[in-house]
Order: sequence, then C-alpha cells, then structure tokens
Amino acid sequence: MLTLILSALGTMVFVSQQYAQYQQIASQMSQYRSQQLSENLIINSPGLAMLSSAGSWGSGCVTTYNCYNITVSNLSSIGVQVVRIYINSTGPTGSGCNPTLCILGPSSSIASYAFSGGNQFLNPGELNHAIVLALPLAVVLPNPTPAVSQYTVMLVTARGDVFAFQWPFQLQIYGQSQSAFSSGIMKVAYQKISSSGYDSINEPGPVAAGSGGTVSASYCHNEPVANYPAPSYDAEKLSGISGVGDGDVLWFVDPWLTNAIYTSAINYETSASTQLYLYVNVINTGSSSYTINAGSIDLTWYGQNHLDGTLLGVYYKGTFSTSATIAPGTNYYAIFTVNELKLNLWPPPNGDPQSAMFWGSASLTNAGAGGTSESAEDSTFFSGSILVSGLWIRASC
Repeated sequence: MLTLILSALGTMVFVSQQYAQYQQIASQMSQYRSQQLSENLIINSPGLAMLSSAGSWGSGCVTTYNCYNITVSNLSSIGVQVVRIYINSTGPTGSGCNPTLCILGPSSSIASYAFSGGNQFLNPGELNHAIVLALPLAVVLPNPTPAVSQYTVMLVTARGDVFAFQWPFQLQIYGQSQSAFSSGIMKVAYQKISSSGYDSINEPGPVAAGSGGTVSASYCHNEPVANYPAPSYDAEKLSGISGVGDGDVLWFVDPWLTNAIYTSAINYETSASTQLYLYVNVINTGSSSYTINAGSIDLTWYGQNHLDGTLLGVYYKGTFSTSATIAPGTNYYAIFTVNELKLNLWPPPNGDPQSAMFWGSASLTNAGAGGTSESAEDSTFFSGSILVSGLWIRASC
C-alpha cells in the first residue's frame, strides 16, 4: 500500500510539474504573440535615399558600394530588431534587384548586400532611426522622375513581422489631393491689335517711365508710395514670349484695368482692338516635380459677365516655354491668353456702374499638347486648380 501511495504521489508531482511548465511556455508564447502584434514600424519619406558616405559603419560608398539610407520610426511601445531586408524589383530585367532578389543581413562592417548591424535595433518610440544598407556598384536602384514605384522593400523583424513599402514613393496628387499649388499675385498685360487699341508698354509706372503713357490716354498705373500702400514698380517686362507681338515682349502691370481698356478688348465681336494676357505667380509647394503644358483661367462677375483664357506657356527661371517641369519649392508664371470676354448686363438697380471685380480660378495640367488619352490613368498625370487674385475693372483713372 505504501508503495502504491508513493508511486501515485510521484506521478502526481511529475504531471503537475509538466503542466506548470506547459502553462509557463504557453504564457510566454502568448506574451510573445502579443508583442509581435504590437510591433509598428513606419517608413519615413522618401523611403530610400542614396548616400555618399556610410558614416561610422565604414567607407567605400560611391567607389565600391551603392549606399542607401532607410529612415524608420518605431511607433510601438516595445523594442524592435530588424534581422533581414529584402528588395524585389518590378522594373526592367537587369536593373536593380531584378531578376535576382536582393537579400541583406546585418553586418558590423560595410559589405555588399548588408545593412548596418549596429543600427538594427529600434528603441520603443524611436523616430527617424537611420539604417544604412550597401549594394554592389553594379546594383543600382533607379529613382525616375516622375516617381514610378519599381521596388518592394521588406523589413523582417526578429519576431517574424514583415513591414513592406513601395519605392520610389509616388506623389499622390490625383485631383489635387495635396497642396502642390500656392498662388501669388496675378498681373495683366495688353497689346494693340488695331490702331485704336491699348498697349501696357505705355503705362507710366517707374520701369516703363518715359515710354509715353499719360493719364489722359487711360494709362494710369502710376502708383508711387505717396498714394499707394506699397510702391508698384510697373511694368514688369517679360521677354521671349513666343506668339505675341512687339518683339515677343509683354509688359505686365498690377491686376486692374480702366473700363476703356477692358471694353476695347471684348473680343466675342469683331470690334476688339486690344488683346489681354494674364499671369498667375504659382509656387510648387509639393515634394516632387511636375510638368505643366496646358491650362485655363475663368474669372466672373455677376451672371454672364466673364473672362476666359487658355495657357499660352510657362515663364520659369527667366525662360518662356510651352511646357516646363517645375522643381519642388520653386515658383513660375503661368501665362494665359484671354480669348473670350463678355460684359453684358450690370446688376440692378444701379444700372451701369462701370466698375467691377472679376474673381475666379485657374487650372493647370500636363495632359495638353503631346499628352495621350491614357495619361489620366498612369502615374505621370497631374492636374490641379488654384484660386487667383481678382481683376479690378475701374471706371477711370
């Protein structure tokens, strides 16, 4: 009996120990799984950036290796360790990591197909953490303009999570989903198309002074500090504007006209004697370049009174062209030819006040000359609209 009791007791102790060990392992696995689900890495723009130096990791960038930097933020409350990086290319065969998948492991010193082992661990809540990777000189990851995603980069953690992103990052601006336009002042220029028309070169402002403009001839853009909140240095001369008269030169003045000049430019009839031009100063506030080759402008006041125009071209970095690629952070003039004006009925009960402010917007796109019907479906399409400052029509000087 004693032997049976001791045997049963030993069995119970053994089973209890095994169960406790099982529960401990199950609890550890549950905690590990919870930590795995808590991992949250965010790849910061631009995803990959080419480097000329790998810093303390080693030397040989540009001469021996193509070095790239990945900037990662750890938004989780636990530490995360990157153990593998995979790069898969969907670009042309023979470029980058195509057809062979690039597999990179951690290394204490710089080497081909490796990343900096000293930076593979991200502390909880660490932002803008840099991981440098090195590829052979023969392996180049192109970054075309406009950006077209050709690579999938996957970061694998020690817990088995995979964080992937497409590179190059593609600028998402379809339908103007981000602010890539910032409008400045609008100016107006005009040229004679008959002997009774007006020409803005004759405005008596400081730059064009002495060219013959007088107040009596409806040329009134003389705006010194004495009677204007800020001095105006009219007129602004833009040269090389193909498609216009006067030696391909336009003289732009502040955005207002006398009623005499405006009515002389109404060209929905054959009696028009003046051609109007408008420019809008635009800044590319986005993070990528875009191309402009078409656009339109529409300004309205009260019902059917409106002014419409189409893009003549872009004046960028001192040069005029019908198509221009605009770098981030730079400004340009979008120049429009006014091809339709209407001045029908003025609002009652005051009859014809002879003065009004025309407000509206301009649109710009790259789907103009040379575009294709499929351009809106691919990653090269760009378009957007901007509000423009008003054009003031005043009764007289």
